[in-house]
Amino acid sequence: MELVIEGVIKRVCKPQEFPSGFRKCEVHVEVQDGKYPQLMALEFLKDDVDEAMSLPEGKTIKARCNVRGREWENKESGEFRAFMSLTPWSYEIVEGQPAPTEQPASNGGGAKW
Repeated sequence: MELVIEGVIKRVCKPQEFPSGFRKCEVHVEVQDGKYPQLMALEFLKDDVDEAMSLPEGKTIKARCNVRGREWENKESGEFRAFMSLTPWSYEIVEGQPAPTEQPASNGGGAKW
């Protein structure tokens, strides 16, 4: 499933690196939703972490994201939880309105359009 998120970059979090070599970096984006803004966490993965680190806080980003979900079970209590993540596969920094027309990505995930 795909979702387009457009909002202001509030913060770029410190990247996480796991023993397997897998890396991820969360970018928190504030999206206007009527009276109350919403804060969304975009997860940049693997090689896209380096791009995430260069994103300018305070600027507007428009990102096309894959919506991913997974289940987790607490083995002790038998409780189940569902988690969702937003993983951008392309984005642009919006320099005012309206946003430019979409251009096809020239390379892998994280490509600007």
